[in-house]
Amino acid sequence: MKPRRIFILAGEASGDVYAGQVASALLKEEPGLVLRGWGGEELEAAGAEVTQHYRDLAFMGFWEVLKNIRTIARNLERCWEEIQAFDPDVILGVDFPGFNLRIAAKAKANGMRFEQYISPSVWAWKKGRLRQIKRDVAHMYVTLPFEASIYEKAGIPVTFVGHPLLDVAAATPTVSQSAWRLEHGLDERPIVALLPGSRTQELQHMLPVMADAARILGPRVQCVIGGAPGQPPERYAGAGLPVVFGATQTLLQCAEAAWVTSGTATLEAALFKTPQVIVYKTSKFTYLLAKTLAKVEYIGLPNLLASRCIVPELIQKACRADALVDGVRPLLVDGPERRRQLASYDEVHALLGSSGASGRVAHQMLKG
Repeated sequence: MKPRRIFILAGEASGDVYAGQVASALLKEEPGLVLRGWGGEELEAAGAEVTQHYRDLAFMGFWEVLKNIRTIARNLERCWEEIQAFDPDVILGVDFPGFNLRIAAKAKANGMRFEQYISPSVWAWKKGRLRQIKRDVAHMYVTLPFEASIYEKAGIPVTFVGHPLLDVAAATPTVSQSAWRLEHGLDERPIVALLPGSRTQELQHMLPVMADAARILGPRVQCVIGGAPGQPPERYAGAGLPVVFGATQTLLQCAEAAWVTSGTATLEAALFKTPQVIVYKTSKFTYLLAKTLAKVEYIGLPNLLASRCIVPELIQKACRADALVDGVRPLLVDGPERRRQLASYDEVHALLGSSGASGRVAHQMLKG
């Protein structure tokens, strides 16, 4: 018998990390598997053949997608042609739902099995996607506790596996702050971490605001950018601030506080006990459309999990350099705002389940 073949699709930096975790778990359970996919360095390091890097795939926001619709369509066709040639036993989509669910539809129409790890935000908008997911997705692996009941009610096979960031946090060694600062050319002043996002569009909108805020904050602190994997160093040159690559988790460990673009990194900050201000800015068209469609009160994952505002959010017009400074200053001292946020992080951590998410996904996939 020929070895089983799995195609894995990860379209952005965080998805690449999670895809790599699942690939490692799959090969641990069944070493003879043949893995191929679209992703990045983490998926490749885990043992999969990566034929397309995610940096050329991720377009976020309605307007941004419309501007790049031809490129996206070409990528979809290339991806599907490659999948057909590879002829996998199962396709696993990791996050990146706008792209992956289109591949799922093609897979279903051609008799291939498609599974999805990390749910699209059907609880926030596009609830109508549930009909397509029920038709095209054989199994959904969810990472937030409230998501499982949504899929169960829709009659979609689902498993709550816990959040993969728990594994990332557990695998990150505690560093010596003084040694880490020395390694990266930093002094003993308090650090504010800048996490402007991993997508090019996020960097274009968020990095200038964060850099302006850093200048206002002044020399009593040092602002350090967490460089996203897959982004070239020159993308950060205009900010005039130190950048560390491949060290987001240790940067959060050593930072007194952070400005974090809304997304998975907000949960990372919570797990590493870093007080934060959640920020987000996009094109006017994308924001207005999202505001019309969104059915949630908050956009930050810690706030969504806690069902209340435990972390301040500065969105669109409120996302100004002076507001970022006003938001972070109380977090740099041992006062009520810092203590309240840190205490709330314990609640968020408990809601994310237990570690081992990738192993649960791999086990269910191989069980079929």
